[in-house]
Amino acid sequence: MSIGKVAVLAFITLAFAGGFLFIAINKGTNIRAQAPKPAAALTSFDGKLTVQSIDDLRVASRKIVLCGVTFAKPPSMRVMVTESMRRDYQGLALTCKPVGLGTPCDGNVAPKFRDAVVVQCLTSDGTDLAAKLVEAGILCGQPAQAGSTYKSCAPGS
Repeated sequence: MSIGKVAVLAFITLAFAGGFLFIAINKGTNIRAQAPKPAAALTSFDGKLTVQSIDDLRVASRKIVLCGVTFAKPPSMRVMVTESMRRDYQGLALTCKPVGLGTPCDGNVAPKFRDAVVVQCLTSDGTDLAAKLVEAGILCGQPAQAGSTYKSCAPGS
């Protein structure tokens, strides 16, 4: 091999090694790092209740989950309970505050569940919607989320 070919081969090897070293050192480092996007601020919101189904409640076009309560009846009752809830509560004016802003579930559940905001909603007279729905036998309290705030449907509670 001629000295010229060895020099070219050495240069290519050195360039490859330098490139590899550059990549290894900067691995995981975004040279043009963008500023982090600010997290969406949790704020209270007002609106009218829309009952799509017992598992799909909306206020001001936002999908919500009422903190501390759940539908724990047999699945065969789902349609009947949804119709009852629509009849009695559809269009009810509510003020909802997300978990983390002073709800019974603060510290026990995340502020979001799938595509829904986890909230406590109050009527215009200050009545807790979840408490009304538990009292009406539509939903059941979940002590792990809200302690004894809402009555559980479990036997003996």
